[in-house]
Amino acid sequence: MNNKKIERKSLTVSAIVNGLSGTAGVAVYIITGMNALFLDGVFSLIAFISSLVAFYISKNSHKKTATFPQGLYFLEPLYAIMKSLATLLLLLFAVLETSATAFAYFVNGIGNQMTTGPVIPYSVTMFFVCIALYLYNLHMSAKLNHMSTIILAEAKGNLVDGLISGAIGLAILLLFFVPINGPLGFLHYTGDFFLTVALALISFKEPWNGLLTAFKELANGTTHVPEIHESIYQILGSYLDEDAQDIDIHIFKQGMNIRVKINLHDVEHQLVQQLLAEKPQMLYLLQKQHEYISVEYAL
Repeated sequence: MNNKKIERKSLTVSAIVNGLSGTAGVAVYIITGMNALFLDGVFSLIAFISSLVAFYISKNSHKKTATFPQGLYFLEPLYAIMKSLATLLLLLFAVLETSATAFAYFVNGIGNQMTTGPVIPYSVTMFFVCIALYLYNLHMSAKLNHMSTIILAEAKGNLVDGLISGAIGLAILLLFFVPINGPLGFLHYTGDFFLTVALALISFKEPWNGLLTAFKELANGTTHVPEIHESIYQILGSYLDEDAQDIDIHIFKQGMNIRVKINLHDVEHQLVQQLLAEKPQMLYLLQKQHEYISVEYAL
């Protein structure tokens, strides 16, 4: 199975699970009215829609056009950027929404007691489902040597979704031990606000890091992923020998596409001619490790 087929298989599983999870989350939100559950359910629905978009991108990103002769690989980090931004905006929206509810209670004394209903069984189920999907996507990513920006974005989304579900269940469970007429009784009316803020703070790091990484890829920044460097330098080393330390080598990654640029400006003419002659064999060995890779010489 080639890399793109592995990627699409992972996205298909993600789309199915996210679609079911999102539907369940919205249904429980309608029953309870908890904004934290709205955050959880809509997060899964966004993941479902983005999985469908990612499937299309995975199927077409390697295609070359007259405008993009190197392929459409830029769509992969662009997808990761859009998904990260959507996640961050959703977290912000949820915090603002629940802030209004807390303000109405603390300032005007207006509020409704939280309805817990089926929250705990839902949260426990979704926690294990999301973590299982996270581990599955990590496993599929490992098959691709963590080359797929799309699958890594999906895995991070699964982890955030699982943390949100688990935190909701834990918070509601603890609420059972808080007397409504006690000093912490206000949590029965405003607990949704504190829970949503905590979830937003916990979940912020993953989409933010994903946004930064994807932006670097989109901007054609060099990659510093250890697995990629080790696998490439292991092959290049046999051709460059002791000269490897004196040659500038830059590795760029955009989605699943890798571009290796070797600067030969200050290299002896004999070695340059040798490398030019050996380039086809070098590229063949590199493509056994990374399906979508190219080598450029800067002369």
